[in-house]
Amino acid sequence: MFKKNKHGRKISNYLIDKKLQLRYVIFVTALSAVICGTLGFLIWQQADVATNIIREQLADAPGMADEVIRSLKSEDQNLILTMVASGVALVVVLSLLLVVMTHKVAGPLFKVTLYLDKMRDGRLDTVWPLRKGDMLQSFYTKFSAMHTSVKARHVETNETLKAFVELAEAAGIEESGDQGHRLEELRKHCDQRSEALS
Repeated sequence: MFKKNKHGRKISNYLIDKKLQLRYVIFVTALSAVICGTLGFLIWQQADVATNIIREQLADAPGMADEVIRSLKSEDQNLILTMVASGVALVVVLSLLLVVMTHKVAGPLFKVTLYLDKMRDGRLDTVWPLRKGDMLQSFYTKFSAMHTSVKARHVETNETLKAFVELAEAAGIEESGDQGHRLEELRKHCDQRSEALS
């Protein structure tokens, strides 16, 4: 259904958040169709009025009137076809442009959502920059700085816990007792945190 562009990406890939993007695309497309239809109807109405005035004025010259009226009707039909084709082309181009433009907003929001889901699950991996041309660059920069700060705090806390485990082991806490069991749990927790922070 959708063709691939020169980079091999399908146009459907631009619909990251279909609910958000299509809401705006449908609204603007419908509004554009109404505006184009209204303007087209008004133009056609004026052309029809002009044709009728000329027809009335040529009523006294029957031989000439038929040829002029046929010509005017043909021009009116061409005008209608041109307006319909232009309106459809405008709506299609505007819809595609809106998909691309909303993609530049939906993409960064989708990316932030993925990072927030990972944070919720305890993973704080690297935040990669947005693509050139994406919107919300300032917001994303602040989010990235916040993510980096949270990750740095977690790394620092994890390093402190690791140092505590090493000190406890050096102090000779037995692995078999209750304290040893808790120490082993803390060691496993530190290993899991290290993996989540890598």
